[in-house]
Order: sequence, then C-alpha cells, then structure tokens
Amino acid sequence: MEVPDIRFTKSGDLNIGYQRFGTGPDVVVIPPLVSNIEIMWENELWRRALEFAAQHVRTLHFDKRGIGMSDRSEQHPTLEQRIGDINAVMDAEGIQRASLMGLSEGGLMAQLFAARHPERVDRLVLINSLPGASAWRHLGQYSETPIPALEEQVARALHLAETWGRDPTLLVEWFMPSQRENAAFLRWIARYQRQTASPADFRRQVESVLSLDATDSLSSIKAPTRVIHIAGDRVVPVAAGRFLTARIPGADYVEIEGEDHFCWVMPHWRRIADAWIGFVIGTVPSARSERSFATVLFTDIVGSTERAGTIGDDAWRLMLESHDRIAWKTIDGHRGSVVKSTGDGLLVTFGSPSNAVACAAVLRRELASIGVAIRGGLHAGELVVREDGDVSGLAVHLAARVAQAAQNGAIYVSSTVRDLLLGGDQKFADRGEHALKGIDGSWRLYQLSQ
Repeated sequence: MEVPDIRFTKSGDLNIGYQRFGTGPDVVVIPPLVSNIEIMWENELWRRALEFAAQHVRTLHFDKRGIGMSDRSEQHPTLEQRIGDINAVMDAEGIQRASLMGLSEGGLMAQLFAARHPERVDRLVLINSLPGASAWRHLGQYSETPIPALEEQVARALHLAETWGRDPTLLVEWFMPSQRENAAFLRWIARYQRQTASPADFRRQVESVLSLDATDSLSSIKAPTRVIHIAGDRVVPVAAGRFLTARIPGADYVEIEGEDHFCWVMPHWRRIADAWIGFVIGTVPSARSERSFATVLFTDIVGSTERAGTIGDDAWRLMLESHDRIAWKTIDGHRGSVVKSTGDGLLVTFGSPSNAVACAAVLRRELASIGVAIRGGLHAGELVVREDGDVSGLAVHLAARVAQAAQNGAIYVSSTVRDLLLGGDQKFADRGEHALKGIDGSWRLYQLSQ
C-alpha cells in the first residue's frame, strides 16, 4: 500500500500530526513513548504490521505532542492536554466512537481516556502497558520472579537519552532484543531515534509520563478490554499486564512468549496482530500462506567487505544509512515492497516487471552518485507469501541466483522478465546461457543496458 498522507490538526496551540488508513472498524492507536508516523513506514518489520492491520481495520495513528511529526513544547504536557490530543485527532476525522489500542506508555493514556470518555470508546486494547508508577509496588504479587525496582527502570530509561540517535544498541537490547543481530535494523532504528526526538525531547517524555497514573481509574473503565503482554518484556514486566487484567472489570488476557517490548518486530508478530485485531473485529484473521505472481529483485553492494575496510567503520555505517534511505525512497516510488535486508542488500517484490526493472535502474544510478556500486538480479514468477511477511519459492531462489551471476555493477534479468517486457522501453544485452546453482537446466540471462 502507498504511504498515507500526513495530516495535521490543532490541539490547543500545537499541531498534532496524524495518518488514517485501512478499511474496517475505526481504531485509534495511542503510540508508545516515542513514534514517528512517517519514518515508521521505512522499515519492513514495522510496515508489515501496519499493512496487515490495514486489511482489517481503519487505523488512526498520531504522534503525541513533543514527538515525531507533532509540535514540540518545553513544558511537560498535562493529563488534560494529552487526552485533548486524542479528542482532537478523532474530531478532525469525524470519529465519534472507536476502539482504542494503547501501546506501552500509550496504554496509560488509553486507560485514562477510556475512563473519562466512555462514550467515545468501543473497545480497549492494551499491549505491554502499565497503569502508572503507583502500581509498581503491587506487581510482585502477580509475578513468579523478582520485579526490578522502579527507580532502576527509570534510570535506565533516562540513560537512553545519553545514547539517543548515536548508538541504538541499548534501545534495541532493552526494547527489541530479537533484532540485536539485524545490522540493517540497527541502522534504521538509529535514524528513527533521530527523526523521532532529540535527546532532550526523549528525556522530557520519560519525565512527563512519571506524573501520569490511571490506577485509581481502572475500575471505572466500561469498554470491553483485552490486555496483551509479552511474557519476557524487559521494559514493563508481564506482571503489569496481569495487574491490569485483575483491576479492569471484565478484561480478558492474552500472554505471548517473547522478550520484545515493541513486539511487532518479533518473528511471531502475527500472534500479537491476530490477538488484537480478532478482539476488535470479532474474528481472528485467517492464518494461511498465499501464492501470488510477482517480480523479485535482489540487490547487493559490490565489494562491501573491502570497501568497509578501506574507509573505516564509521564512514561505512554512514554510507550504509544513505544506501538505506535512497533504497526505501526509490522502491516506494516504484510501488515495490521491501521484504527484508540481506546484509548489504535487499530483497524486494513488485507487482509488475516494468516497475521492478525501472526501480533497479534508478536505484543503481542514485547509489552510484554517493559512491555505492550495486549489482542486481530479477526474475518473475509465482511465490509464496508467508504469514510472517517473508517470501519463498522457486521464483525467489531463481532471482537470487540471477543476482549472483551478475558482474560487478550489472543488473541481470532472467529470460522470463525480458520476454515480459518485449516491446517496452527497456533495453537488454544477451549474456548467454548460465547454469544456476540449485536450478535445473540452463537459463539465458540478459543485462539491463540503461
């Protein structure tokens, strides 16, 4: 799907940035401590969850005041201002009543909003959430293991401000340990940090949330509520989810294995998506792999190991960040979908071969302008789209082998892609028959000339 337009609405004196997308019942997402509704679309792990949700519900996402696309303020927002921001984005889109999904600290805002404005809340979903600091002392009775001291967790959060935007490893290790070995994700999350908040903005958010508490309001929540918590959450202990379930009348509870606080990046993200979407729409989304026809593009940076050794780690990291930004912009512009990073390259799918070939040509040219040479390979065929968003099948395997056959800086296509584009503007040079590892027979490959 195309990235939704960013809109703005006034809440008091500040502009609040938001997006609305998808089809189905309305769901207002109350974001966690930090967010950026524009940058979140530039990572395949974030995006797969957003696009999956858009198939089942109509989502209203916004950035809280002081964060992301919304206006900054030097003052800590009051409870009334925070709740006013939710009212403002709902009013801007003419939404009188919707389900609320609160993520992490956003769950605290969602609890308070549901208690104060029951007429506007259809259903309430709380994911890895906590009602406030006063509840911390009660968590021990809901846990089989010791609960870390609240002061320790707060100090750790404030320490994040010291590394914010420069070294993402602390954030990923604490919030998303499943991605600690994903180099492309680490590069992207560092950019996400910088585009979301300055270190001072982040510190203000941490300090301001400590003043909020919904513990005394939980018993007055009337909306049907589902609490979802990751069992090994390192930021908000799972006991917090159990506490919420015990205090909110009629709430039900889903506990899912894992460690990630930002759980939509986990390999089994569909379990979380199914749990909250099923609660909102009344039926669990179908769990099945699908077959579809697509053009597959693999890219790879030429001589990446040697180049990194020549220019040094810091310069190489900055170059890779530039590669990622240019790649996402170019792929989005050609209606492609990034499936995953493959180390120093990407796996991308397209609905049409012409878009795929055009994208490969532009991407090679744009990256060459910053001194990055790539090679690429394309094949078109039927593939399997798995539940986790990954793709598999012979078409994927063949595209990878075509890319490996490409000489330095070349874009190779299979005879299938070339035949599909006969009569078009693209020009190809015949590069003869190739035996591709793991593929029966020989394949005639062509080099993109432009």
